[in-house]
Amino acid sequence: MTRKRIIIFITILLGIILGAFLLIKIGQGYRPDFSTKQFRPTGLLIATSTPNQASIYIDGKIAKVKTPSNLNLAPGEYEIEIKKDGFTSWKKKILIEKELVAKTEAYLFPNFPSLNVMTSTGASSPVISPDGKKVVFAVANYESEEKNGLWVLNLSDRPLGLGRDPLQILQSAPKGRQFEESKYQWSPDSEQILVTLNQDEVNEENFLVEADRLNPATELIDVTNQLLIIRNRWQDEQDIIKKAELAKLPEELIMIFEDNTQDISFSPDATKIMFTATASAVIPKELIPPLPGASNQPEAREITTGNIYVYDIKEDRNFFIMEAPVKPQADEVTPAKQVQEDQKQAFSKTVSWFPTSKNIFIVQEDRLSMIEYDGTNFIDIYSGPFENSFAFPFPSGTRILILTSLNNENIPPNLYAVSVR
Repeated sequence: MTRKRIIIFITILLGIILGAFLLIKIGQGYRPDFSTKQFRPTGLLIATSTPNQASIYIDGKIAKVKTPSNLNLAPGEYEIEIKKDGFTSWKKKILIEKELVAKTEAYLFPNFPSLNVMTSTGASSPVISPDGKKVVFAVANYESEEKNGLWVLNLSDRPLGLGRDPLQILQSAPKGRQFEESKYQWSPDSEQILVTLNQDEVNEENFLVEADRLNPATELIDVTNQLLIIRNRWQDEQDIIKKAELAKLPEELIMIFEDNTQDISFSPDATKIMFTATASAVIPKELIPPLPGASNQPEAREITTGNIYVYDIKEDRNFFIMEAPVKPQADEVTPAKQVQEDQKQAFSKTVSWFPTSKNIFIVQEDRLSMIEYDGTNFIDIYSGPFENSFAFPFPSGTRILILTSLNNENIPPNLYAVSVR
């Protein structure tokens, strides 16, 4: 009996050890291959999308599950495509490595976005705030003259996805200051607006107003004598913010950005940097310890003048996005008016971060487009009318703000929201 108990105990112990071994291997991504009677290593593909319940295609063959799903695949490169009726498709080649995790994180945009009006009395010369959460614009077509002036629209959604109504911040006087004819500039913290009003060719008034309330005429103070101080302070604030962001990077990378780039812009989640190269340079490898399962998309560590790139801080990878538009320069031959027109055409294509931090928003002359931060999945998301190349995403990433009169010359342009989710 004692010998029998020992055999049973050893058998149970071996079973526990074997079971634990199998569980560990399965947890590491190993799966049984019944054709070879072996445990074969696999990698894990976490297929997610916004919106969910999209079909997953692997090398052209549809999977039996939809997003979000986890799929174990043998090591190798696969063409992964994610589709959903009514939305743009997403496609990328992804390298699956044994015992490592790869992700799709596909963002799908509607094929037929809807339009919602945000203003109804005209919106002239809109200017977005530095934080992208507000827009200031002029109104000159209200039947009630006291409603003409400057207005601010808050783009942040209220709870339950409810929008906000525009708020008037400056009233024009029937026989006094006409603020709808002024020029305006946001402060770096997006809390104040510097309003410039030309009384004639010589005299000028400047007012620093709050962006979250109506500023009565009795409270307005001309700050023309303090303009230089205000603008220098704002520039210092911008420089401090920029230096604080760059200070988190390796010193060698900071030197490259300071000497060879311009238009540096961090993604909303601060994990990536978009920049324009002003001189050729090489970004050394392994500036930051690489992460396992990092992106396998083609890199561009050699940067070239006039190109836009994105550097992924977490994965130490640099991607080419597009050629930057060239800004025409004034000279003795080209008239100033022609230079302004050339600049307008050159900057009809602009790029900025989309709130997802995975996509880059591109404003072209006749359409709005999107591209992923690694240079893949370029798509057009809106090709309707909009004016003055004015288009900016809402902070929530669900809508895009545009200025348009919908091709109706009889009405002034208004602000509209293009739904992209």
